[in-house]
Amino acid sequence: MKRDIALDIAKGIAMLLVIIGHCDYIPYHPIRHFIFTFHVPLFFLVSGYLYKARPPKEAFKRDLRRFGIPYVLTCVVIILISLVYYLFTKDSEPLIRYAAASLWGSGAPHDCKYLSSLPAIGPLWFLPALLICKNVYNILPEKYRLFYSLLIFLVSTIVGRYLIVLPFAVLPGLSALAFYAIGDHLKKVKKITYPYWIIGILCWCISFKYSHIYLVLPQLDLYYIDVIGATTASILVYMLCKQIIRIRPLGKFLSWVGEYSLIFLCVHSIENDCGIARQLSVTGNTYVVIILSLLIPVIGTLIFTKSPALIQHK
Repeated sequence: MKRDIALDIAKGIAMLLVIIGHCDYIPYHPIRHFIFTFHVPLFFLVSGYLYKARPPKEAFKRDLRRFGIPYVLTCVVIILISLVYYLFTKDSEPLIRYAAASLWGSGAPHDCKYLSSLPAIGPLWFLPALLICKNVYNILPEKYRLFYSLLIFLVSTIVGRYLIVLPFAVLPGLSALAFYAIGDHLKKVKKITYPYWIIGILCWCISFKYSHIYLVLPQLDLYYIDVIGATTASILVYMLCKQIIRIRPLGKFLSWVGEYSLIFLCVHSIENDCGIARQLSVTGNTYVVIILSLLIPVIGTLIFTKSPALIQHK
């Protein structure tokens, strides 16, 4: 199967929006709110679109290596940086917090009833969530996968938002099943009709106006309206990406970001949790911090992807 560059570009755009969305320094809040209406759902939709059925044991082992190893290695790096910080400052709070967060695997502070005060690991929540999402979807009965996924989404979103936080982003992963299943279902859709576009864009507007989408919790205030809106926005992004391919430098860069989005996420997690951009910004200027927050993952990914070639060359 030929690689769809537009999907890589879509992932690249989503990855950069994730980084921008994590910049609390953006002064105009509606921009961040707009980004959150679709950027993380887009990742799960693309992943679902690329879904291939595999035997459950084989699929789990494969995904455990693919997502588990980067999770562990990134956590180790964050803890080591926190250890260095402790040696210089004697402040053990970050070290203890990140060690506990790594073992717990929850993504963000929460306000549900149980286990909401445990420390959060930050952007890395996405890795165990995707592992859970993919493998649960893989064992659902093929004929009713979409129905069961939408049902599990509803239950897990309510439980995760109001009742309890479970380790390793279990509930966000189950909530994301709605987007993963729709992504897989879109492979069978030859054409999206005008009534859907009208409903989908309307849902997206309503979601932007009245809802908040934070899959990390998980929180989707309007539930299926949010799902329809985020799906519509993601499809529009994909259509845009097909046009971006023609703009060679931009398309090539974004497809590269999308192809290595997993590495981008890990480097961004280190930067986000340790506040490297803030430390490097001498001026403290908002836009300088945002630029550094984008630049550090680019440099880190370049180093990581080019290092094997350099070692082999030597």
